[in-house]
Amino acid sequence: MSATTDPNNPGNTLAAAVDAEIAKFRDMQETLHALRGDLQVVMGQQTENEMVQTELNLMDTSSNSSSNNNNNTNNVYKRVGPVLLKQDLSEAKETVAKRLEFIRKEQDKIQAKMLEQEKQLQAQGLKIQEQQANMQRMTAEAVQQIQQQHAAGK
Repeated sequence: MSATTDPNNPGNTLAAAVDAEIAKFRDMQETLHALRGDLQVVMGQQTENEMVQTELNLMDTSSNSSSNNNNNTNNVYKRVGPVLLKQDLSEAKETVAKRLEFIRKEQDKIQAKMLEQEKQLQAQGLKIQEQQANMQRMTAEAVQQIQQQHAAGK
C-alpha cells in the first residue's frame, strides 16, 4: 500500500479536508456570481422603469403647458398580453413609482446577500490558507523526522 492511498496517512486526511473546503469555496463563489447576475437584472429593470417614469413626467409637463383641447397627450396605453389598454396618466405614474420602490427594495436585498456572501467567502479563504499552512508545516516536520531517522541509522 502506497502512502498516497493509505487512509491512515495524516497527510491524506489533511489533503481531503483542504479539498472539501476548496469545494465549499467554489460553491460560494458560484452563489456570489449568481447574485451578481440577479443584481444586474434588477438594475436593468430599474433603468428601464426610470426611463418610463421620465417619459411619463415629460408627458405630464407637456400636457400642462399646451392649451389645446386635444386630450390625446394624456393617453397612456398599458400592454396586457397582446392587448393595449388605455390607462390614466396619474395611474401609470403611480404604478411605475410602486414598481421602482419594489425594485429598489429587491436591489437592497440582493446587495445585502452579496455582502454576506463576500464575508463568508473571505472567511472560507482564510480557513483554507490556515489548513494549507498547517499541512505544509506537518509535511516539513515529517520530512525532518525522516531525515533524522535516516541520519541516526547511518
